[in-house]
Amino acid sequence: MPSEIAIDEEDAYFREYPIDADFIEQAEYIAETDFLALTAEHPDEQSIIRRLTTGGAKLLVGPRGCGKTTLMLKAYYSLIRDRQIRSIPIYVNFKLSLKLEPLYVNTPNATFWFRQWLNLKIYEGLWRSIEEFGDFVVPASLASKKSVLSAIRSLESGVVDTKRDVSSFSIEELSENIVEVLEANGMARCVLLLDDAAHAFSPRQQEDFFEFFRQIKSREISPKAAIYPGITTHSPTFHVGHDAEQIDVWIRPDRLGYIEFMTDLAEKRFRGVLPSTLINTPSAIPFLAYASFGIPRSFLNMLRTIYHEQESQPDASNVDRRRLLDIAKQSRESAHNVYDSLANKIPAYREFVGTGNDLYQQMMSYLKNYNKFRDEENQALSIGLKRPIPPEMDKVLSFFQYAGLLMPAGENSRGVKGTFDIYMVHFGDLITENAIIGRRAKSIVSFVAAFGAQTHQAWPRLSPASLVSPTQYPTLFRLTLPHCQQCGAERANEHARFCQNCGAPLKTASLYEELTNQDISVLPLSRRIVTRIKKNSRIRTIKDILIDTDRSKLRSIRYIGPVRAARIASYAEEYVA
Repeated sequence: MPSEIAIDEEDAYFREYPIDADFIEQAEYIAETDFLALTAEHPDEQSIIRRLTTGGAKLLVGPRGCGKTTLMLKAYYSLIRDRQIRSIPIYVNFKLSLKLEPLYVNTPNATFWFRQWLNLKIYEGLWRSIEEFGDFVVPASLASKKSVLSAIRSLESGVVDTKRDVSSFSIEELSENIVEVLEANGMARCVLLLDDAAHAFSPRQQEDFFEFFRQIKSREISPKAAIYPGITTHSPTFHVGHDAEQIDVWIRPDRLGYIEFMTDLAEKRFRGVLPSTLINTPSAIPFLAYASFGIPRSFLNMLRTIYHEQESQPDASNVDRRRLLDIAKQSRESAHNVYDSLANKIPAYREFVGTGNDLYQQMMSYLKNYNKFRDEENQALSIGLKRPIPPEMDKVLSFFQYAGLLMPAGENSRGVKGTFDIYMVHFGDLITENAIIGRRAKSIVSFVAAFGAQTHQAWPRLSPASLVSPTQYPTLFRLTLPHCQQCGAERANEHARFCQNCGAPLKTASLYEELTNQDISVLPLSRRIVTRIKKNSRIRTIKDILIDTDRSKLRSIRYIGPVRAARIASYAEEYVA
């Protein structure tokens, strides 16, 4: 029987504290009553919301956790509450669109069914908006909510109804129904807010989405979509700039107003009363804000860690330097985990991902050597990469942007020396890899001063050849063909029908099925949480979490309450998003 001390320690580790619910990271899981109270105003919020609530197609671009969903929901609520604008907002989250990916493997007309699912999800969102308004006139021609939900469930379970009238739930019918709802209620425009759009890692699904996006746009219907940088595949007929304006929402951590934004977010989540350890360590919030590298979700994770530690150790008076440095590692580790997950999510680029890790370390080494003898107020936070950049390396750079490791910071022409693309490097890595401030004894205040200085004009200039020799490209940037499901050998070529090693027939694997069959240990959960889940339930894979829709199996495990269960479920959903 465990000792009382051991039980107390375990209880402290797993306990859910009073304001844990205020640290929900994904905005879509926060109730509207709490939403505005818990969110801070983005430095460019007024401009972004204006463009999201008016006419024209827009693409909201940024890595995970940078605030795209928050901005979309703010646009949604503003249109719902302000009738004078005369616009109907429809918010749809396509987070689980990869559920439809097996259709591309198992059915000959997957594009048709996927596009029908897109239409159905917008019908579902339209019904939600109608219910939000409360007093809307509903045209008789509008498909019932019951039939819409039933069709969505069928498609997401992989069941296609080949007997259904092909014209039902078509994009033409959807457009007509939306216009009928507008006319029946004296509204002028419908704003489609399509969140987590084209996030699925199936290129064919992404292409089909953008073809849908281009077709649904009209005088009455203005689509807005939130997408990731770097990994999004547009359809051949879709052109950014012509078919949609791009809005970058990733906040530069060196811009004016950044620390104020993050401080306001911290105060909102702590309901106006910061923990005493943060009050007594005034440099802690700016330091963690810089370490989060413009990603509010990462910042909130670090704040939650400090909050838990204060609740379990109420006698602590402040957060010491060593602990802050340890907590700052969370941010960079989270970004690197997202990057490393690409090896599973886009397996064809597994070699690119591995090569990228070496590239990144070389960039860090160049920065470290460059900063070694520079003044603290003039440390380089970026690298400059000389054009032209080979497409293989450019692909890896786009992966870094997706993961939030490199932030594009413009270009710079140096005359005869060439033109350089500037990339800001994750501040969490600059801290943990000792790439800024050359001296050994580095205080938290010195880091804050270095990041906050407005004199970051110089940066190391690198050429692609200095990072990777052109002769190594065929080896280091090799596309990986799917492996044989029988023996694990790589395919001889993309057209091979039988394994050259064991002779077994080669099948096209479903990416969604491969991801959902992964062990739960791939999620950003502590080893203790994973062990507790496996020991006290039959949950083993990501699929087991996803099918536990009411989270009853998770919540049946001791020490996993509603907040932690919701967080675990959101991690599983994000993994396949």
